[in-house]
Amino acid sequence: MICMMQRVKIRKKGQFTIPSQFRKKSNIKEGSEVLIETRDDELIIHPLVSDPIKEGFGLFGKEKLDSRELKMFAETSRVISKDNDK
Repeated sequence: MICMMQRVKIRKKGQFTIPSQFRKKSNIKEGSEVLIETRDDELIIHPLVSDPIKEGFGLFGKEKLDSRELKMFAETSRVISKDNDK
């Protein structure tokens, strides 16, 4: 597993910019939603998908995904489904 880190500065109202390489890797675009989780003293940002079928199109094509990426896709798809069921 490759770990990426970058320092960012918190602005007024707690805002910060997710660096472009993280947004590209996680397919986060303008209007995308994310889930923010805390574990102990860490913040974890999970990108959410609004349409798992559409977002997953081509997921099993030529590009190989590791089990962690597949698990993350499945978990974020379930999170949206649970939120929509309410």
